Amino acid sequence: MRAGDRFIVRIEIPDTGDPVTGTVPDGTPIVVRVRERSNGTVVRAIPLGSDRASAEALAERITDDLARSDVDGFVAAYDIGAAPPAPVRRAYLGLGSNLGDRGARLQAAIDGLAATEGIAVVAISPVYETEPVGGPDQPDYLNAVVAVDTTLTARRLLEVAQRLEAEAGRDRAQEERWGARVLDVDVLLVGDEHVEEPDLVVPHPRLYERAFVMTPLADLDPMLAPWVPADAAVRRSEVELAQPQTQ
Repeated sequence: MRAGDRFIVRIEIPDTGDPVTGTVPDGTPIVVRVRERSNGTVVRAIPLGSDRASAEALAERITDDLARSDVDGFVAAYDIGAAPPAPVRRAYLGLGSNLGDRGARLQAAIDGLAATEGIAVVAISPVYETEPVGGPDQPDYLNAVVAVDTTLTARRLLEVAQRLEAEAGRDRAQEERWGARVLDVDVLLVGDEHVEEPDLVVPHPRLYERAFVMTPLADLDPMLAPWVPADAAVRRSEVELAQPQTQ
């Protein structure tokens, strides 16, 4: 189906324009609109100020495209029906592991974040070794915080976090409460988004209680951690995490 069979293009001049000459007062916008041929619905509007020559040139180009393009090609070329781009926000995720090669687990999580569409890893905190809080006897944790720029919502970030945990071998159905973790990825902050749902609270509800989160968070942005709980169980580790090479 030809695009011209579905769409039409019109130069639309406000009522203030001169109906004979087509001129309009300075500053009054002329708009080139693409409409559905069947019902007149506007699918794309392009304001061009009061420059009629530019409007005519654009309308001619669109007319040519309507004549030679199929509908799908025309829709893609002119972003018809495309949703506006999602805003990019700075988010922070907490990482932890106390089973197996802990440093490798954290690095794999960072690499997995960077490989996810809609996420760019911006900064990685130093790594801290921390004693477990509550639960059975278990090894010490390695903890870090990663800053990302993302177009994803907090809910989508949680889905990514749980996918990375599962890929590392974590089985939430079988694990013991407060027990050891092959990988823990917590959504801490997502821009100024506030979420209160049964399985997701953002900002993280225990964010300001945990020295093993606040300490690395303060390394990335002291404004987000104006105070850090004093805790001798949180010690700087010699493990270093690398910024992903490709994103």
